[in-house]
Amino acid sequence: MNKDNIIDAAFVKKEENEGEEPKVSEENKATVGDVVSFLKDGKEVDGIVTSAKLENSVVVDMTIMENFKDLGIEHEKTVVGHGNYTIKERGNQ
Repeated sequence: MNKDNIIDAAFVKKEENEGEEPKVSEENKATVGDVVSFLKDGKEVDGIVTSAKLENSVVVDMTIMENFKDLGIEHEKTVVGHGNYTIKERGNQ
């Protein structure tokens, strides 16, 4: 496949996806201050949403877990897609 075919395929895929319904409804998306649960490196972890400005994901701070250091997770924050977490507790908005 040459470069032009790859570019054409990307535009076709984008056009196909434009008509799709959002995978996660607005009311089911986490906002700043919400506590969410998700899988990280095969482990279920919790974190607090620190930024929800991204279109398809949120930034989560995992240091709220008492055992964060014991888990050996390299970074304190991570980005999680909207379809990849569950909201455990709503923050104060």
